[in-house]
Amino acid sequence: MPLIKQSSIRAVLDACDMLEIVSPYTQLKKTGVNYMGRCPFHNEKTPSFSVDPAQKLYYCFGCGEGGNAFTFVQKIEDAEFAEAVGSLADKYGVRLEFRQGSAGQEEKYRRRERVLSLLDQAATYYSRYLHDSGQAAPGRRYLKQRGFKEEVIRQYRLGFSSPAGQALSKAARAKGFSEEELSGAGLIIKKTGRVYDRFRSRLMFPFTDHRGRVLGFGARVLDDSKPKYLNSPDSDLYHKGSLVFGLGNARRDIIRQDKAIIVEGYTDVMALSQAGIKNVVASMGTALTGTQLREISRFTRNIYLAFDADAAGQKAMLRVQELARDLILSLWVIRMPPGQDPADMAMAPGGGDDFARLAAKAPTLLEYHVQETLSRHDLTSAAGRKKAFAALRKVIAGAADAVELDEQLRIIAGRLRLDVENVAYLIRTGSHSNTAGDEEGARRRVLTHQESNERSFLSLCLAYPGEARRHLQDMTDAYFTTERTRAAFLWVRETIEGQNGGSARAQTDVPAGAAASILPELQVRSKTSGELSPAALHELYFRLSEARISRRISVLKEELSRDDNNSESFKDLCRLEARRREIIELIQSGSYEV
Repeated sequence: MPLIKQSSIRAVLDACDMLEIVSPYTQLKKTGVNYMGRCPFHNEKTPSFSVDPAQKLYYCFGCGEGGNAFTFVQKIEDAEFAEAVGSLADKYGVRLEFRQGSAGQEEKYRRRERVLSLLDQAATYYSRYLHDSGQAAPGRRYLKQRGFKEEVIRQYRLGFSSPAGQALSKAARAKGFSEEELSGAGLIIKKTGRVYDRFRSRLMFPFTDHRGRVLGFGARVLDDSKPKYLNSPDSDLYHKGSLVFGLGNARRDIIRQDKAIIVEGYTDVMALSQAGIKNVVASMGTALTGTQLREISRFTRNIYLAFDADAAGQKAMLRVQELARDLILSLWVIRMPPGQDPADMAMAPGGGDDFARLAAKAPTLLEYHVQETLSRHDLTSAAGRKKAFAALRKVIAGAADAVELDEQLRIIAGRLRLDVENVAYLIRTGSHSNTAGDEEGARRRVLTHQESNERSFLSLCLAYPGEARRHLQDMTDAYFTTERTRAAFLWVRETIEGQNGGSARAQTDVPAGAAASILPELQVRSKTSGELSPAALHELYFRLSEARISRRISVLKEELSRDDNNSESFKDLCRLEARRREIIELIQSGSYEV
């Protein structure tokens, strides 16, 4: 993506409504000047996630995640910064401008945006044709017979393609789109020197990304024509093995419920959604791929599989267990009754409730595979138990949770009439310990006491800029111990100087560099520091001073250990030791005179 001008980034941030951006992912309640809710980035019972709508900032006091509107979109959508800016620019109608020197990149970006616009307008064209054209009557009749209501048909933007060979391409060209753009969007084919619409007389299912942008189409005939299903060709935008149907519609509900249900067909998704189960996606009519699982895992680690109860479905679920191992996912299986798929169940009276009950008692994928494998063999004979034992080795090899693995090994041992110790060698494929908790802990770095003081001091500087100036004018970044707090100190000092008549940036400017990761925390904390008086600011200043002097004393002692005849270092050491004692006495007395 080309480099976006800073002025455009500022325009997008100014246009953003922070509450509107965050609210789909957590319920917010006004608390003072800010809003509080449960953090969408980690599980918690007590709300510790603070949103400052004026500054367009958020910070979680529980897990430490913080940032501005762009950072939130980056985190929640696993997007790059430029993608987050582009997404919010689209949402709030801001036209982006790009820096000089990136003309080639900008042109590529513009072409991509043109194709996206063409695909979106094509989806609208097909949708209108389905609802308005007499030639689309078979499509309307099919959907009615399947029991789909108007609301869900429009929600998923279903459409119908004209039987005419060039209806869509003519309409697109009338709007200024070129043959090259139509080809890049996968909407036309060339045959015997002529151009034809790729999709004709078919029910159209738009395929979207997680942001709801149309990237391609799936098309179904309603007669005996072949092929029954026809998809957009792979392109720069569309890769069938990477997308999951319905993610743009389901994403918010997946995040809210922290679980996703994966089914096999488009109509399964629509039927469940119509029945009130919204956190559902489909694997695009193909075997679920690792890329699709990775896409879903951006929004939840809890996956429920509702595949058909046939041999192909069983094989697909075993494959999912292998694919999910490296993604650290928790997997469950919703057992469908024989001969029923999710759409059949959802369309029946009370079907949504029935499906929800099945989901509530879903076994884990490992438990499901163990039970299914044991049920397929004659465990009354030694030969049958031997075959079951061999089949279970492959099942157990995919286990990722040590606790669940131990439980299943006990079940297997009991059913096969073996000691648990004799079954345990089934897990010889390596470590199966569940590292999800460890990874979560690694992401939350524990602050040192010193860095915690540094952050608290800087947030109080923003809360009490008048009091802070008397300290900041004499301080340097040597008072701070990390790259982030040093960068944040320079930003805070420049900001406060700007408030005093200087030419510095405003607090709402988009931060960059090392400071960007902690400035949201500092700014949100500055709004919640009402219970702390300026005396806390002064105390922290002296604590930082004492720590800085202590670090210098350590350096001097190291120098003297190598050269005890260095009289200047000895004098500095004595002076600093005296000053350090004075500061400690000041802190203990509570009298903070500079």
